[in-house]
Amino acid sequence: AACGAGRFLSVSAALRGFCVSTAWRDGVQEALGEAERIDLRSSRVDDAAASVLLPRCPRARVVNLSDCRRITDATAGAVAKACPRLRELNLTGNPHITAAGIDEVVQRCGDLESLFLAGCDRISENLLTPKYARFCDIFDEEEEGPWAA
Repeated sequence: AACGAGRFLSVSAALRGFCVSTAWRDGVQEALGEAERIDLRSSRVDDAAASVLLPRCPRARVVNLSDCRRITDATAGAVAKACPRLRELNLTGNPHITAAGIDEVVQRCGDLESLFLAGCDRISENLLTPKYARFCDIFDEEEEGPWAA
C-alpha cells in the first residue's frame, strides 16, 4: 500500500503511527497531501475512517478501496468530494456500494477514466451499460462489445 512520497510506508502503517509524535503526524499528513495513489485494498477501513483519511489526499488520482467490505456510499461520496483529480476508482468486492454513490463520483470527478465495480452487488447490471460503460471494461474478452457489427 503506497503512501505518496513515503512509498515504503503503507497507509495503514502510517495511520497506526499517527499518534507517535507530532513530527510523525506532520510527516504522514505531508505524505498524504502529496499522494497520487491511495491503496487501502482489503483493509478494515469503514466510512468513518475514510471520511477522516480522504480529505487529506486532495491530489489522489488513483484510489483503491477493493474488498473494503465495511464501506458504503458515504465513502464513495467522500472520495468524490476529496479527490477532484480522480482518474481511477476501484470498488471491487464492496457489497454496500450503490449506483447513488457511483453517480456522485461520476458527477464530481471530471477526470474519471476507470471504475472497477465487480462484486458491487447493489449496482444492477442493467445500469452498468447505460450509465457506466465509458468507465468500465464490462465486456468479456471473447465479446466484441456494442461497437461490433
